[in-house]
Amino acid sequence: MSFNKYDTVEDLNDSKHDWLLRVRAQAIWKGITKETKEFCGYNVIFVDDCNGRIHGFIAAALCVKYEGYLIEGQIYKLNDFSVKYYNGDETSRSVRTDKHIYFTNETKFMKDEEDDVVGVLDGTPTKIAYKKDGVEKSNVKFMLHDGRSYANVTFFNEFGDSFLKAMKEDVEHPVIIIIASAKINEWNDEVSLTNYPATRFYINSSHHSVKEIRSRIADNSFYVTKLEDQDDKEIPAFTVKDLFNLTEDYIEKILQCKVIVKKFDKKVKWYTNFCAKCDIDIELIDKKYQCRECRKIYPYPDKRYQLTSLCSDNTGTVPIIWTDEEVIRLCGKTVYDIIADDEEVEDGDKFPTTLQEFEKKEYNITLIVTKENVKEGSKVYTATKIAAPNEMSGNHSPTQKKNTEVKATEISNVFDHEQPPTGNSTTEKVRVRKRPDVIQCTLQETTVTNVGKFKCLKTESQSIHEKKKKPVVMSSNSYVHLRNVETGRTDWKIKIRIIREWRGVSLTGERFKGYNLLLLDAKNVRMVAYVPEWLTEKMQKLFTVGNMYTVTNFQVKQYTANDKWRCVNNDRQILFTNNTTAKQIHESEYFIPNNHFDFFEMEELSNLAKQNVYLADVVGVVIKRDNLRPVRNTKLGTDQMQVRMKMTDGKKKINVIFWDKFAEDFQQDIDSNQYEEPLILIIASGKVGVWKDKTGDIEIILMDRPVRYAFGKNVFDVLQQYKGKFPTMLKTLENQDYTIKLQILEVNIQKQSEMYLATDMFKGFSFDGNCLNEETNVKATEISAGEPSGSSYHLDNMSET
Repeated sequence: MSFNKYDTVEDLNDSKHDWLLRVRAQAIWKGITKETKEFCGYNVIFVDDCNGRIHGFIAAALCVKYEGYLIEGQIYKLNDFSVKYYNGDETSRSVRTDKHIYFTNETKFMKDEEDDVVGVLDGTPTKIAYKKDGVEKSNVKFMLHDGRSYANVTFFNEFGDSFLKAMKEDVEHPVIIIIASAKINEWNDEVSLTNYPATRFYINSSHHSVKEIRSRIADNSFYVTKLEDQDDKEIPAFTVKDLFNLTEDYIEKILQCKVIVKKFDKKVKWYTNFCAKCDIDIELIDKKYQCRECRKIYPYPDKRYQLTSLCSDNTGTVPIIWTDEEVIRLCGKTVYDIIADDEEVEDGDKFPTTLQEFEKKEYNITLIVTKENVKEGSKVYTATKIAAPNEMSGNHSPTQKKNTEVKATEISNVFDHEQPPTGNSTTEKVRVRKRPDVIQCTLQETTVTNVGKFKCLKTESQSIHEKKKKPVVMSSNSYVHLRNVETGRTDWKIKIRIIREWRGVSLTGERFKGYNLLLLDAKNVRMVAYVPEWLTEKMQKLFTVGNMYTVTNFQVKQYTANDKWRCVNNDRQILFTNNTTAKQIHESEYFIPNNHFDFFEMEELSNLAKQNVYLADVVGVVIKRDNLRPVRNTKLGTDQMQVRMKMTDGKKKINVIFWDKFAEDFQQDIDSNQYEEPLILIIASGKVGVWKDKTGDIEIILMDRPVRYAFGKNVFDVLQQYKGKFPTMLKTLENQDYTIKLQILEVNIQKQSEMYLATDMFKGFSFDGNCLNEETNVKATEISAGEPSGSSYHLDNMSET
């Protein structure tokens, strides 16, 4: 590969003539003098690959040379021309630059080929209409696949319409498309193709490349799965003594030790309560678990292992902290599993038997060296990976060293065949050989490999300064937790479980084309990942809800103020791209919980109802539940299905409302399963609102119909009875409870009039007491889901009605 040999428009100056450009002729027009209307030459606007533009002029005397050769949209190689600066009196310049190009007799001007692309259509082309500068525009987006990678394609305006029209014809599937003279751009670290005036497309052409692709698809050799490259760096092994002599070069490096776990520190509690958002331990304050950072109160906090072990080899002893995910992976149990087992913890103070089984075993432990270990003298290390226990051949205790005397032993080979005596083969004087005694023994079978030349093995331990081991740097190829992913790079690698999938829905009930995934990692951190529309088909083949995956190469975006109703308390989201790859992890290889919730106490929900940024996870006992029933939505003019219920956590009661299909699915699940009563319900990502009454006054105009309905008299009867005086019977309406139907007029909205028109009413309430007081309500949010920042399909205002 060589450097780009072409100059850029920005580099041009009048110091030389042997410039070499590769440019596109964006616009061509004839130059005519104002006075004589005489043709004076061609004007051309050239654009290079850096989007630099410059005006070029071809004098009339040279135009015959380029007649019919100069075409708008064509790419040319241009060299040996003159560059001149404007002198200041030129008007109506076509580009904002201080220089332009003049063709000379020595100028070479040659056509160059554009990039042609062929691939299989992936997904369904979709038209998107929008306005730009008040002008109606549109584009058609789809993806092409060549068997190894994807490319985004966008056709704009009429060109996109012609492509959709061609796709409506009866075409053979899979559809193979050739895009000739495509303009190649890079957007968000992804290559994308767009159309230019010279761009053409060919659907299912008879070209040989199309036939080759179709034959490869037929014999299953077209699609090549790109497997994730495994880290093949060998982690150096250190002794315990070496750990205490590390230099600053080893900070943030990973090392390995082979040690025996002598015992765990049983004076310290084997688990701790922590805040999943802040990743810090939480304290019991006023009989409530509260995080000192975010101040969130947890009714039942998350728990994780907290184990400190004393580990030894024959050079010393070191304390090592075992991380939560490694303990879960080794024992297959979470903290909750052990707490729930009475045989493990008895009255709660016993150190679990399952964890005691790790003692007196040898492990290969991978450690990370911190700044505290090197500069501040900390002797405590944290294990990032703990291999399965090895078989032990000794106790490796540094306090029990024995010097074993090794005696030299003569070893002789014994052959099954006899050799002739040496004395019978020569007449020279020789020393009589003594035939050794044969000692019978049984040796264990071993596999002998080719070891090459023999060499002496050094058995004495070497100091770290005698032979410096090269540490392994924690590079960008290392896996990170969701808490640590940031904006600014795309080469992230994470291990996650997909715990939820959903699509957002607009106010009219139309589902968005892209969809969302809720990811969970081993640290119980959740984050939303958005899959754009044009990647939906690819990602749905790749991911299944409930499975674990390693995911690499994706973007991270900050939420904006317009991103409402987030299902996790996080300021970032993941955006999957064309380069995103994934590989499924088997359940035996890694541990991530099947689900995770961030519960709020019900007494906190009233404060949560005052914002529209976050949704809430709630758990409680259902104390009252209505069956599925239709409710009239006067705003949309349609009926909506609804399930209403009441829940409590023992301190406060809340109303719960499920709508539409979510309500129907809930009712079907209740009817088809016999759940134990009382029903304990977890609502994940519920929208919190408040039904209010007795919170203010409202002015109402009672029309003729509701008054007649209330008193059974028309206006003529009242006039005759009271003879023009104010009817005292209307006083009986005061201080009574009525359910009133209001008509919202244009004047109430636009002019904010506080006078409302009552079209119907009846005495009492029809809500069975559900709204007698101010109540907090949690609603299902299947259709109030956020889309990523900057997405073409993001709507700021979403609700379930």
